[in-house]
Amino acid sequence: MNPPLPALDPTPLPAPVWLFHLLLLVTFLVHVLFMNVSLGGTLIASVHGLLAPGANAPGRRLVRWMTGMLPASISFTITTGVAPLLFIQVLYGQLFYSATVLVGWCWLTLLVLLVAAYYAVYLQKHEVGGTIPAWLAMAALAFVTVAGIQTMVNVLQLTPLRWLAVATRAESPLADPTMLPRYLHFLLGACAVAGVFLAHVGAERAAKDPDPFYPWIARVGLRWALAATALQVADGFWLFFRLPGPLQTRLMGGGAGETVLLVTGMGLGLVLLILLSRIQEPVRERGLVRSAGAVLGLTLLAMVILRDVVRGLYLGPFIRIHELPARTQLDLLLLFLVVFVLGLATVAWMLRAVVREQQRP
Repeated sequence: MNPPLPALDPTPLPAPVWLFHLLLLVTFLVHVLFMNVSLGGTLIASVHGLLAPGANAPGRRLVRWMTGMLPASISFTITTGVAPLLFIQVLYGQLFYSATVLVGWCWLTLLVLLVAAYYAVYLQKHEVGGTIPAWLAMAALAFVTVAGIQTMVNVLQLTPLRWLAVATRAESPLADPTMLPRYLHFLLGACAVAGVFLAHVGAERAAKDPDPFYPWIARVGLRWALAATALQVADGFWLFFRLPGPLQTRLMGGGAGETVLLVTGMGLGLVLLILLSRIQEPVRERGLVRSAGAVLGLTLLAMVILRDVVRGLYLGPFIRIHELPARTQLDLLLLFLVVFVLGLATVAWMLRAVVREQQRP
């Protein structure tokens, strides 16, 4: 059965396909780092803030501390998300646009949710309505909903054979068997990354500041990272066994490269879990916390590449992006690369400025 794919845009790409593919992976990795801190940090702070017994409890202080960072983190998340979205449209436009049209109003709701969450964070930062973190909880709910919509569109993009059934409402866009484990993988990963971030920042600040709040942050972050990583390992197995049979076969011995990548990603996840479980006191074991952060970064890199490989296996019967027409325009390509490098340098400089501001007493 042939899916109803739109006609391919005959305009050749202005640069080699491999370059767009590489840039998609690089920019998506950068975006994922900020996105996980924003989503996971909002969730963690909301939970502890809502459970805190009073306005002076550490959980409420965590809310105030996180809302001081979240406006910048959310801005970085949205800004760095533009590039991978554009590269997806360039390489997978036939699939991406079709998937978003199938859930049109739901997809457009993303903008409303992001703006509402952004405003809610500012309202919480200035404690509009009191110290109870209701606004931050609303922002967390909005981000969780955005994650669900993004997961749904991504799954639709991978399964064009379902489009007709979804378009005629014979099947829900959420009906794919991988939808729930993918979504949980997304949320658990965000909590794990945000937890390691909190553990690292709390441990480093505690080494310079006697305030007991920072060791508390480090311990809280460590517990969240450990629990989320353990659950994500279990969810990863669930997701694997919900993949179509041919993909499972290809990932487990059918293709050497795919199998090595899968085993590497799983191995790094287990190493991260072991490292996190060995840390008893983050402030005294800052070296282990830094090692966990490094392993987490490698795990994210492996997972980004594995995600791309799985996408290629899903879409192999329908499209092959490396066969897209391309005609390199060297002058435009050089200009783009210069602007791209300058953009990354600007983001790095802004991030450094934000971190320095946060480190001030």
